[in-house]
Amino acid sequence: MSFYKRHIFFCTNDRGAGAERPSCNRCGSAEMRDYAKMRMKKLGLTGEGKVRVNKSGCLDRCEEGPA
Repeated sequence: MSFYKRHIFFCTNDRGAGAERPSCNRCGSAEMRDYAKMRMKKLGLTGEGKVRVNKSGCLDRCEEGPA
């Protein structure tokens, strides 16, 4: 069995100003990740067999982001 039941990833890729494609980090994904992580802890949903919230690199959903 996996250590976590659910693993949530937030893209925090930042291409910089003027990039052709949008960047999730510039659309607030880091703040969303921080909030989700805080809520999971507050609700007691973190730890073995529960939920983990992580940042990731580009998930190639830039136009749908933040992802």
